[in-house]
Amino acid sequence: MSENNDNSRSDPLGRLAVVLVAGVLFAYPVWISLGNLLNLPAYYQTQFGASVETVPWALLIAGVALPALAFLGAIVAGWKRGAGTMALLMTAGFAAVSATALSILAFEKDIELRLVIDFLVNG
Repeated sequence: MSENNDNSRSDPLGRLAVVLVAGVLFAYPVWISLGNLLNLPAYYQTQFGASVETVPWALLIAGVALPALAFLGAIVAGWKRGAGTMALLMTAGFAAVSATALSILAFEKDIELRLVIDFLVNG
């Protein structure tokens, strides 16, 4: 029994396959967050005349960094284990990244709503 368990842990191809599939999945939140980081300040400026101080920079930077950190953390935590454990860690990391991305998006929309109201009231 332990021989089979050691064999599954020493096979790096399964872990590499999990890392490649998860890397593709984690690339999407990074791409979306990077687009927000690059385009949201200009959008606030052109649409509402808002200054750079109103841009939630910490959230935008965290949105880019969190998927990469979760992906790397899952690799580090699961590399010595089997492919199944690594897939489970990647799934948990992706769920955490997705939930946090939705929270960041909701906060950005709240800021945008405040800018719209300020723009309509003050002209």
